Amino acid sequence: MLVRMLKRRRRVAVWAGIVGLVGLAGLACSKPSNINPADAARVRKIDATVEKIRQAYTNKDFAAFREMLMPLERLRQVEAAVERDFAVYDRISLDMTIDRVMIDGPDIAVYFHWQGQWQRKADEQPFRERGHAILRLAGEQTLAVSAVDGDAPFGIAGRRVQGEGPRGQ
Repeated sequence: MLVRMLKRRRRVAVWAGIVGLVGLAGLACSKPSNINPADAARVRKIDATVEKIRQAYTNKDFAAFREMLMPLERLRQVEAAVERDFAVYDRISLDMTIDRVMIDGPDIAVYFHWQGQWQRKADEQPFRERGHAILRLAGEQTLAVSAVDGDAPFGIAGRRVQGEGPRGQ
């Protein structure tokens, strides 16, 4: 009888310990969030802006794409390259994944990697390419592209050698 009572106490103590640990883990995981709601909203706005740029490019909507660019001389080359892509390729597919966002006041650097497919009607196989680039955005209420650095997906038509066939052939 004493042995049974000791076994029962031991079982109760073990279960009480397990329940206590689970309760402590639940309390540790339910810390209040330290994320500022204004910062979270800004990051969502940055993500939405990058998605608008991607959609305008893949939908070959030059007016929408151009609207996302600041009216700066250094972006005229990007505009011309995008126009050339739209003229050369009938179908564009582009995936952009944000790697990192650096915010310094109104200036934002969005580091992303991309992969895409560009296809002309005459080509059986689409042209595939990938790379890494940085979108420089500026603004508080409305974000606009102030620069594009790195190996951006815009301007693929100008990078491809004219006589070159699709890769992999």
